[in-house]
Amino acid sequence: MICHRLLLDGVGIFCANYSYKRGSLTPCRQAWCGPCYVALDKNEFPIALPTDEDGVVTKDPKELKRYLFGRNGDNLITPFQCDWCHFENLTGRRPCSTDGKDQYLLKSIRRAQLDAFWAIEPTTVSKNLSELRRGANIAGALGCKHGMFRPMGPYPLEDTFGMGPAVVMLQLSLKAGLNDKHVQYNTVRRFRGAYSNVYNASTSALTGTTMVGGTKRLGVTNCPTYSDWFTRFSRGCHKRMGDNTRPDRAISINIMVEIFRQLKHEWQDPSKIRFEVALEGAYYIIAFCCALRGEEIGKADLAGIRKHFDPSGASDPPHVVVALLGRFKGETGLGYHLMPLVIQTRSGLEPRKWIGRLLEFYKEKGIFHGPFFRDEAGTALTPSDMSETFYRRLGYVQYFRPDLLARDVDIEEVYGISRSFRRGSTSRATDRGVPPEVTDANNRWRKIERAKSMKASSLSMQEQYTDVNLTLNQLLRYSSEM
Repeated sequence: MICHRLLLDGVGIFCANYSYKRGSLTPCRQAWCGPCYVALDKNEFPIALPTDEDGVVTKDPKELKRYLFGRNGDNLITPFQCDWCHFENLTGRRPCSTDGKDQYLLKSIRRAQLDAFWAIEPTTVSKNLSELRRGANIAGALGCKHGMFRPMGPYPLEDTFGMGPAVVMLQLSLKAGLNDKHVQYNTVRRFRGAYSNVYNASTSALTGTTMVGGTKRLGVTNCPTYSDWFTRFSRGCHKRMGDNTRPDRAISINIMVEIFRQLKHEWQDPSKIRFEVALEGAYYIIAFCCALRGEEIGKADLAGIRKHFDPSGASDPPHVVVALLGRFKGETGLGYHLMPLVIQTRSGLEPRKWIGRLLEFYKEKGIFHGPFFRDEAGTALTPSDMSETFYRRLGYVQYFRPDLLARDVDIEEVYGISRSFRRGSTSRATDRGVPPEVTDANNRWRKIERAKSMKASSLSMQEQYTDVNLTLNQLLRYSSEM
């Protein structure tokens, strides 16, 4: 207690171990009124505040005080052990008031406790407390009050809540981020998965139960990071930190047209290395017309594209097939996914021409298998491998066509191979009024990837191409509008 107020009728925050003796330690005597249970870190841990479009913080007093104190009745809706009890669970001893490391751990524990509390909004906590008071009064009048409510504690002298992983995550949240002062929550939460993995690999997992039904497995675990308290902590931590995501800006169709105007000029320039021009052009056109994410572009397979190049050109209608080969989520083994593209899109992009140019270079070099986009060692190019070329190309667009890409735009900050081509492609499809079923057909391979099915990998590439031909006209509609 800080204010020395007498806590009556459920008011306050009581440790679940209050008055209980655990092990050789003295009984706990920790309790607070809600406003007295305050953060000890002096805003060291990041708190996301509401801002307007100019980035100015909205000075709402209620928002400025969120996550900084407890509320009466928090312990009646969120499992709660006091800071000292958690310290004892983690170290097996009482904290030392003169030890800086002990005091910092207590400060981190307090932050984690408040995060768990603030996973629940104040109105919910208040209403829950009111309902419990009303129910307790009625039960008291009926003479069954003491038999109705269960004991809140004591908890065993060990970390059953997951406070250890929680304070580690809090320390990780203080690291500098790429786009912000601190890392994002999605980076911090990775430790939860890592901790759960090592727990399940240990002998502690032997105490769990596994229920099996056919090919499905459902487990019951005692892993602390799956506890009710830790789930609340994770939610509250995420709410407090917020999300400062900066999605890649879409590449507009006008920028794509300008890029290929430059590439066509460079193709005719004898001072340029034609192989590099062909690779760059094929990379951009597959990424955009297939609406691929950065990591998916590298799955383009040379043997698959080469095998279908001539037959697709002689087909009615003529087209070009992009073969993606990879180990996709939800599948066993390697699987092919075939994506047909038109010879020329509505805006004048020419997928078959640029893909054919790169195929000719590989044929001259005697290369017939492996990644379609590769380095000199034959390793698939990653988005980071192509990023310098990509940003240089956008720099040319910015210099020659500032009407398309303003000079004050920080290219490397707002564009990225990871999502810019896909976002630009889907935006173009929407603008052209492409029906959702056509977009879904274009992305059907990604649905197969996400599905927990092995059907796609069980079909040969020729069998899949037969299926593609049956719906060829619909599949070509997407790229035709690019």
